[in-house]
Amino acid sequence: MAKLITKKYKNNNKSSAAYGRWYGRFVYTETLSTEEFAQHISNHGSPFDRATILGVLMAACDCLVELVKDSKRVRFGDLGTFYLSPETYGSPTEKEFTADNVMKVHLRFWPNQKRSYALDSVSIRKVASFVDINQLNDKPVDTDSKE
Repeated sequence: MAKLITKKYKNNNKSSAAYGRWYGRFVYTETLSTEEFAQHISNHGSPFDRATILGVLMAACDCLVELVKDSKRVRFGDLGTFYLSPETYGSPTEKEFTADNVMKVHLRFWPNQKRSYALDSVSIRKVASFVDINQLNDKPVDTDSKE
């Protein structure tokens, strides 16, 4: 069973309605580079070497970016679907709404919920346990600045 390492934190934002409440975050033991990911795939009995896998992954990234920027969603096998989503502010009328109303564009991922690769909340909870970092002997280092 997979182990997701968690860390408790207290909300100290006094302007928040959640001030003083405790929450959990995941702790990441490391962030793998694309090269390390390719090596991991190669080590799983793949007939392809790290360099070949790395080339395919890099081409997949290039094509994914190209396609989503062309208003396409990309379903990545049984893993899920990547797509762009705008963050906009409203206008009083339809005519006044223009491209200037787009504040941000986000790359989104929608996990496939029907297959063994499902990364939705219900599926993850079925196959993973949550372990508090304080219960581990060798505490991992949270190397990712985004929590």
